This record gives sequence, structure tokens and C-alpha cells, in this order.
Amino acid sequence: MFSQVKEMAQNTANSKRNAEEASLTTESVTKKSKLSKGPYMPHAFDDVEVVVSVKKNRAGELLPEVKIGGQEDSKFVAQFNTPMLTVQFNDLKQGGDTGKFGKDETNYHYNVKCVKGLPDIVSSVCENEEKRQEAFWTWLETTTNSILTKAFETKGCMENHKKKAQKAAKKNKTEALDEFVKNATVSMLKEYTDQNGDDHPMFVCKRRGQYKNENGEYTDNRPVFWRSTNKGFEKVDLKYIPQGSVLQYQIGFRVYSTPNMYGVSCDLGKNIVVVYKEKSNTKQASTAPVVPCIDW
Repeated sequence: MFSQVKEMAQNTANSKRNAEEASLTTESVTKKSKLSKGPYMPHAFDDVEVVVSVKKNRAGELLPEVKIGGQEDSKFVAQFNTPMLTVQFNDLKQGGDTGKFGKDETNYHYNVKCVKGLPDIVSSVCENEEKRQEAFWTWLETTTNSILTKAFETKGCMENHKKKAQKAAKKNKTEALDEFVKNATVSMLKEYTDQNGDDHPMFVCKRRGQYKNENGEYTDNRPVFWRSTNKGFEKVDLKYIPQGSVLQYQIGFRVYSTPNMYGVSCDLGKNIVVVYKEKSNTKQASTAPVVPCIDW
């Protein structure tokens, strides 16, 4: 009898110890996963299906919207990960483009303008990424055409602009859809001219500078920057992003229509992975002219 009680006590102690060990193991795994947890960026542009539907916005206008295949009922804006892109210009510092083009602390944006091509240090370890850049530009153009075609074919959507396209088609002896697509403003596909006078395609997107929180207070909306380490992703606090750096980030499509214009633009998402940060050029040329010292 005594041996049975002793055995039961030992079993209870063993069970308790095993439970404690399991708890400790679970806790350690949880802590480890938190350390290695990175940005939530699940959908690469070339890894999901793009679906274009129509929906009324807050103003009651019927406009196309882009969704991910299988998530057409989602209330969230569809976001897609770009390939690695090289920074040409940006306003990603704190405060964004405040002070430029009449922007102030009430209406500023965070902007990033990127081009194709990668520094050797990146392309040497990401051999397929420049091909993905080419595919990305094609994907942008294809998706934009799908958006505009959906608008043209949907009754009650951008009717005034479609009437103008039909008049232009009759005058030019072309197709109304072609005129409608041609005259749309595609804000994210631009060009920049290099020092040799050559034009290059450039992808442009922006993020509004602030939003209202639950208390109705304005909160800064600067993107969150990440870097990849041997232990996983970690957040980094960067004052600015030098030209020539390489980023991978999230974008979403925005369709708009006003009495005078219509088109498609891209919004910059919350998370930006800094793949490579170019070294800053701290040496600045003097703005004063070179003048000899003459005693007079």
C-alpha cells in the first residue's frame, strides 16, 4: 500500500515537472519567434492572382478596386510586395515632403521613386531579381489596363469620362476604349532623365503623412523600416534613405475620378524592407565661388 502511494506521488511530481518543462519550452519558443518575427508582407506581386471588381466608395461613386484572388470579400485594401528596387528619389525622412510644393504639417506625404537595376553587391546574391523587376513593370501596366477596362465596361462608372472618350474616338476614328485608357492619368509610371539626357522608367508611390487615431488625434504615418539579420528581421530607425539604396515594400492600387481627370495611382504600404543601404556622401561642394584674395 505504501509503495503504491509513493509511486502515485512520484508520478504526480513527474507530471508536474513535465508540465513545467513544457511550459518553459513553450515560453522560450514564443520568445524566440517574437525575436525573429518580421513584417507582415505575405503577398508577392508575382505569387497571387489579381482580381478587379467594382464598389461604391464613401462618396457613393462606383469605382474599380483591386483584390487578391480568393480574398474578394476582404474589407482590407489589397497590398502586394514589390521586387527589390533601387531608390532614385525619396521623401522618407521624418516629416516626408513637408516644405515642398506647398506641403506643410497638415498635408505632407511620404514618397519613394525607384528604378530598375541593382548594385553589384545585391545582384550578385539575388541573380533573378532584375528579371522580376521587368516582370513587375509589365504587371503594373497589365493591372492598370485591367482596372481601366473594368471602369469602361461598367455601367455607371466614370460615365462623363467615357463620353469624352467616345467623342475623341469618333473624331480620331479610333476605339473608345483605347481613347479612355490613353487619356487616363497613370501616376505611378513615370520617367526620369539621367545626366546624359537618357530617359528611364521610374515607379512612384506615396503614403499620406498622418491619420487620426481612435482618440481623434493626428498621428504620424511614417513607414516602418526593417532589415534582415542572421537572427531574423529587426526594425531599424533610419533618419533618411540615401539614393542608390535597395528597398522592397508594399503597394496598393488607388483608382480616382474627378470632373477634370481620372486614373490610377499606387499607395505606399506600411512596411519597407531595406535590403541594402547606400553609404551617404557626407562631402558637399562649397556653394561659394572660387575668388582670388586681392588686397584693396
